[in-house]
Amino acid sequence: LKEVACFDVDWSYKNAVIENGVVTPHLEEMQYPVTEILLDTSGSIEETLLKSFLRECKDILQSSMIKVGCFDVMFYGFKQIREEKDIDEMIYKGGGGTNFSVAVNAFSRRVTNKIIFTDGDAEMPETPMDAIWIVFGSEEIRPMGGRVIRISPEQMNELLAR
Repeated sequence: LKEVACFDVDWSYKNAVIENGVVTPHLEEMQYPVTEILLDTSGSIEETLLKSFLRECKDILQSSMIKVGCFDVMFYGFKQIREEKDIDEMIYKGGGGTNFSVAVNAFSRRVTNKIIFTDGDAEMPETPMDAIWIVFGSEEIRPMGGRVIRISPEQMNELLAR
């Protein structure tokens, strides 16, 4: 899988020059951040929940390129999400058990933001990972590195109702 860099343009006048009485900005390309989201698609997680979660992430598109991948005991590759339509058309592969080592090893090395969405029903990997683990359900997880955000049953109901 080849990492494609995205760029944005800095339109500020901080490096502007004056030529013939006209202020001309010096445009600089700035690398656009990338967010990779890995979805636990094991048999215990419904597709409706995965779509609802991704719809909640759509605001990230304003400030970052989003790539979404599915994993259970295998990693099924990343798909770039450009708009909400891509979420509706996404195919969620998986349905087996859960192996977090597969997820941790799937992330690109230099990606800006890493998010894992899971019910937490598996052994934690021994590899440290600076990722955000978004966990719903009753499992208590303690990954090596990163931050865990728990979704309560009430929050889950709200998420599914949207």
